[in-house]
Amino acid sequence: MSISCARTAIGVLILGLFLATPVAAQTMEKVDFFVDSISEKGDLNHLVRLSGGSSWVLAEATLVAVPVDVLVVMRDVVVEGKRVAAAWVYVGGVEIPAKHLEGVYPKNAAFLTRVMASEDQGTKLRLADGSELLVPGYNKFISNRWTPPYKVLLSANRLSMHNLIDGRRVEVRPAK
Repeated sequence: MSISCARTAIGVLILGLFLATPVAAQTMEKVDFFVDSISEKGDLNHLVRLSGGSSWVLAEATLVAVPVDVLVVMRDVVVEGKRVAAAWVYVGGVEIPAKHLEGVYPKNAAFLTRVMASEDQGTKLRLADGSELLVPGYNKFISNRWTPPYKVLLSANRLSMHNLIDGRRVEVRPAK
């Protein structure tokens, strides 16, 4: 099977996953993730090899320059009544469905959610499940630029948060 045929077949699978499942987190969904960088691109910018050694095929091409940091989020979705592993690569402010081809990668537990509201110049955030987080004042120059609603990845220990659109990470703590 040629690379183009393989990319087409995987692209159809990824498109099916993309259409079958809303990517937007509604509350707090348990996911796995890792941060890496693209070290090589191929097949018209649809295939990427990450610095950690894993390779992925993207549902759409990425035109970002190499090397560039990426965040990969993995979760199980239900397609036609069956649980299927799915992944999304966040690169350059774009969310791209992806399929793992080869290589190993780390898995870090986290929660996929949304910030629904922001107060006090971005230092107090309300999440989709109603919980609130505080961003330390030294990070407000970052968080006060984010306009809700936006998707975030909250670490399993709830002490850090990645904005999935701009890729920035800030420390957080639960509001009391």
